[in-house]
Amino acid sequence: MSGRGQHRGFTLIELMIVVSIIGVLASIAIPSLLRMQARARQAEVGTNLKSFYTSMRTLQRKPPVDMHAVGFAPDRGNRYSYHLEDTCTTYEDRSTLVAQMNTPDSCLGADSFRHDGALDWYTPMPPTSATWVGADPSMSVNSGIYGTEDVWDFIGYGAGDVDADPNDGADTWIISSADGEVAPSCPSTGGVTDQIVAGEPYNTHNDVNCD
Repeated sequence: MSGRGQHRGFTLIELMIVVSIIGVLASIAIPSLLRMQARARQAEVGTNLKSFYTSMRTLQRKPPVDMHAVGFAPDRGNRYSYHLEDTCTTYEDRSTLVAQMNTPDSCLGADSFRHDGALDWYTPMPPTSATWVGADPSMSVNSGIYGTEDVWDFIGYGAGDVDADPNDGADTWIISSADGEVAPSCPSTGGVTDQIVAGEPYNTHNDVNCD
């Protein structure tokens, strides 16, 4: 007789326990992975909006509503679209190998050529309210340039997809030339406002937590 013992496979109960454990670990790990991925993608919009702010602040007189006129030209591969006008009457189209520019371009499209499944541009989700300090009184939550030729302010947005679902509300960031108090659209703070500083991007709608 051989001295070796009999080999036994896993029982159904043991397999079910293992599958359950894997499911629990996956439910913990996947949201964390999505948040890490989102933060990595959001790094782009923060960098580009700060560059946009710097470009605007170097100008002495009120510029036209044209991304190119202010010298804003982020590198290709951008996942966010950038907005100096809500309606984006014309925007730099980055859906082809060579970007298609117009005069003027009130917005700059996301690079859907480099990122399959991305939209050309995303609709920003602005804060539910905004109060600006020492700024032109006509400023609201809408993107654009406000004021006179010599004394003016602006609001810009970056909007994109960070949860791999381009059909839900866009991850949205605002940047302004003025300090203010804003109430994000999502996650909702129940009307409680956050203080924001001129030149610092602020997340008005979080794509991961809200959709």
